[in-house]
Amino acid sequence: MPDSNDAGAPIAFAEPEVSSGAPLATGEGISEEQRAAWIEDLDARLRKNSLGGHWQHVERSEPIDALLWRWEDVYSGLIESGEAVRLGTDTLRRTVQLRNPKLPTGTTKTIQMSIQLVRPGERARAHRHTAQAVRFVVQGNGAYTTVEGERMLMYPNDLVLTPGWTWHDHANLTEEPVVWLDGLDIPLALHLDAQFQVDYHQEAQEITKADGASVLEYSPARSRVEGAYPWPYPPYRYAWSETLPALLNYAASENGEDRFDGYLMEYANPLNGGHTLPTMSCRVQLLKPDRQTGSHRHTGSAIYHCIEGSGTVVIDGVAFDWGPRDCFVIPSWRAHRFVNRSTTDDAILYSMTDLPVLEALHLYREEETAE
Repeated sequence: MPDSNDAGAPIAFAEPEVSSGAPLATGEGISEEQRAAWIEDLDARLRKNSLGGHWQHVERSEPIDALLWRWEDVYSGLIESGEAVRLGTDTLRRTVQLRNPKLPTGTTKTIQMSIQLVRPGERARAHRHTAQAVRFVVQGNGAYTTVEGERMLMYPNDLVLTPGWTWHDHANLTEEPVVWLDGLDIPLALHLDAQFQVDYHQEAQEITKADGASVLEYSPARSRVEGAYPWPYPPYRYAWSETLPALLNYAASENGEDRFDGYLMEYANPLNGGHTLPTMSCRVQLLKPDRQTGSHRHTGSAIYHCIEGSGTVVIDGVAFDWGPRDCFVIPSWRAHRFVNRSTTDDAILYSMTDLPVLEALHLYREEETAE
């Protein structure tokens, strides 16, 4: 630091040199053309050192598209892959992915939804990965996913959780193919350079727990000391035989109908009642006949699958008509509303959102929008 003099005179600093030879100045008295040339030269010198100025225009990542996937297209490709693609030889998992053309990978910027097929007699090798995963069963009865030594039997519309870094493998020892929706936060994990995967030392885990053990282990009636659980988000199976009556009972109460989502329920963490997983919230919602919701938008994206019924989702003024098993995506911050076109039948949707991430980072925002 320069020394000051006793008289309190102003301290003189040496004028720094500018590599281009341009004098250090305020820029007063120069033309707009000269200023533009100066800034262009400055930008070039910054760029050589991997630097950039805040004044420079930086392209934001391109917003993803709102899309709808017809089940007939998905299913025909999936069944054909069952003939052409050998499980265990050509691929570790036989899935058809819902891909957004604006992304290098993923259905949204945080979630990948895929549809998986396991044919009769097939097994998908055991492994684990840092990504969180969920399985929502579309068809098939009695196949199973083994998670940390527990066999999770799979029936239509059941939801099975595979928390990050838990061992899991799939087996179909029935006589019919099994199909389910895979939801993984792989795009988010890849963006954070945090996606790791390792194979189990053999094709399948040993089954070390009784069927339904996790439901008993993590039920409200459990007797456990704090901190005794191996995961804050445990492996779990939500049976549709229990979920559907709860949803119908909720809708029959005439209380709690959300003006934007109808009757909406979340698959809650069995330990604390919070979100399904740390990065994904899984939900089921019911839209009553001849009903349409209000319009709103929110940060965070959502992927939907029609369980039963039919309807329309209007996204930024564009209508997407969906029917049984069709899938669609609502990108972040897009105005949307739902319409149940039927005058007699309920419409039921399953969905996955990245709401937990937005809330954890204090980035969630929501507002009502005009019709």
